[in-house]
Amino acid sequence: MSEEVQQLWPGGRYGLGLVERPLSCGGTYWSHEGGDGGYITLNGVTDDGRRSAAVSMSEARGDTPEHILDQENAAGTLIDHALCAGGRRGGAGERPLPGQ
Repeated sequence: MSEEVQQLWPGGRYGLGLVERPLSCGGTYWSHEGGDGGYITLNGVTDDGRRSAAVSMSEARGDTPEHILDQENAAGTLIDHALCAGGRRGGAGERPLPGQ
């Protein structure tokens, strides 16, 4: 990915409209973000499908590259915290997926 894209998604990979991003608790999550007319959404699903989260912001701060990066980082941090809730993924206490 380009250097500009790596600023938005450090350590991530992009293809076919999806971005794969690393989680602070281990593993990765998949996302497809977007927005239009003053709002932005960011979502994520863990690579094993056990957790998902979505953030919707009613203001798109696209007036400067710094504001875009700040907003992206804030939303990405919220997604990371939601997907990593309860500690490391795959640990004790997580219920198996149906059929497992």
